[in-house]
Amino acid sequence: MATEGARLIVVPSCTDTLAGYHRVRIGCQARALENQCYVAQIPTVGEAKWSPGTDINMGAAALYGPPDLGFPETGVIVQGELNKPGWVYGEIDFEKVTRVRQNGEVLNYAHWNEQK
Repeated sequence: MATEGARLIVVPSCTDTLAGYHRVRIGCQARALENQCYVAQIPTVGEAKWSPGTDINMGAAALYGPPDLGFPETGVIVQGELNKPGWVYGEIDFEKVTRVRQNGEVLNYAHWNEQK
């Protein structure tokens, strides 16, 4: 899925199982890799009495980038503690996105339209 130039994708989620959390996390990391951009995973964590469908939520907030030039080798910029509600802070430098899209080890963003 091309992001039409997006440099940050925000992914809110509400999952009640560890498997659900990991599905969202893997998807977030894949989008960061494919689109060579930042992805913020923003889950509801802990008790949510207002949500009868998922009253207990699992997860950890995180900020991901592509595992490429100027980004962490794992692609994980910052990640919160699993199932611990709280804030997670990470720095975003959109110039890194520009550099990795132009000069990264892979150029999947530049060649997206060729993938059919």
